[in-house]
Amino acid sequence: METAPIPNQPRWARRFILAFVFIAPCLAFYLVRTNLFLALAPIFLSHVLLLYPTLVANCQWFGPVMRSFETDKPEVWLTIDDGPSPAHTVAMLDLLDRFNARATFFVIGRRAEQYPHLVTEILSRGHEIANHTYSHPSGTFWFASPRRIGLEIDLCAELLRGGPDRPPRFFRAPVGLKNLFVDPELERRSLALVGWTVRGLDTVQRDPEQVARRILRDTKPGAILVLHEGHRAAKNPEFNPRCLELTLSGLAENGYRCVIPQPGQLRPRAA
Repeated sequence: METAPIPNQPRWARRFILAFVFIAPCLAFYLVRTNLFLALAPIFLSHVLLLYPTLVANCQWFGPVMRSFETDKPEVWLTIDDGPSPAHTVAMLDLLDRFNARATFFVIGRRAEQYPHLVTEILSRGHEIANHTYSHPSGTFWFASPRRIGLEIDLCAELLRGGPDRPPRFFRAPVGLKNLFVDPELERRSLALVGWTVRGLDTVQRDPEQVARRILRDTKPGAILVLHEGHRAAKNPEFNPRCLELTLSGLAENGYRCVIPQPGQLRPRAA
């Protein structure tokens, strides 16, 4: 298995933000004697500098977020989040086989714990698993402490280590949201933070054709695509597989292959 290094990106932005956050109260204290509203300006700006890269997915201010990969061929990286799912995983694997496509499944640790046979099935079919936290705390991960972030990553990683000789190399934050503690925790674990070039919004859209059209419209060589599994399994069990089928069909018609890039191919900028 190739272990090419993940491309580095200067982290001056994170250092600047942290420095300004500490300096802002001092500036405010100095300016309050002149003008109260002027004194509030550095406090307001420090909050913006912290919140914007936290709440805007794919923002690079806290550290590199991989949004594409380098290739001179009509290739894309298909990623599937939120599994494994007893309702969808096998059906989606069958579709991938049918289109001779490879994908990376960003797996939730708690679900891997419940359905370890599905993780084994993903690997045995020639696909890859990646870390998507243990409990997928989408509402709280963006303000989690370093300890909580590390625990979410490590609990999931421990469950995914069952994959023979194929430890996860990639991590995706829940809903793509992350705070300034995520990058250092990933760096300690040699994990790449993976975002996307285009996502189908299949957790919001209700029409599989619209999901596929959105992806195909913005697909370019080297793009990272995001779909999901395990959603609406009770009310509309065919929805997620149908989104995948239409996407794979459209990619094939346009001459694209779904591949899994090596870490050295990853790039922080969108394709």
